[in-house]
Amino acid sequence: MVLREKITQTDQSLRIANQFYGLKLKYGLQFMSSLLLPLVLGVFTAIITIQQQSAAREQRNQDRNASEKQRLEDQMAAKQLRELEGTLSDNRYKDDAFDAYIKEIGTMMQNNHGMLTSNLVTATITRAKTLTIFRRLDASRNIQIIQFLYEAGQLGEKNNQSALDISTAELREVDFRYLAINKKKLNDLSLAGIFLWNATFTRI
Repeated sequence: MVLREKITQTDQSLRIANQFYGLKLKYGLQFMSSLLLPLVLGVFTAIITIQQQSAAREQRNQDRNASEKQRLEDQMAAKQLRELEGTLSDNRYKDDAFDAYIKEIGTMMQNNHGMLTSNLVTATITRAKTLTIFRRLDASRNIQIIQFLYEAGQLGEKNNQSALDISTAELREVDFRYLAINKKKLNDLSLAGIFLWNATFTRI
């Protein structure tokens, strides 16, 4: 009888212990669950924040690179525009100088019966103007000056008149092939005393 009571008490104690531990485990799991959800949300939020920061940083880098690229392109465009404006301005200056020379020499020829060497004053003025214009103009325009003077009969002996003296003139990169009118040879062209660099005389 006593043994049976002891066994019964033991069983009750075990049931109570099991119930206690069961409740403890249940509440423990509930407590862990209550902690786990905020932890997961915190980790998820942190990951999202890091991704957003990374995306924002990448976007800033892209914007900065695009801005730098645009700045360089703008600088290059501005430089090219300045160079173009400089070239156009230089071309206008040379065209104006060329036109003024042709006009002045043409007037002098009219006033001297077509010969610039008919008197010393005219010859001296013409020589000075011609040497000056050679220094101001480029090769393509200088060859046009020579062509103009040659076709006007000023760079060869004509009617016992000597050729215009353009000695000491310095001409670079001039192509004398362009002087051949209708592919005809140039006769009596006088360029005595001038200095030539990289000039072309083929087939003239």
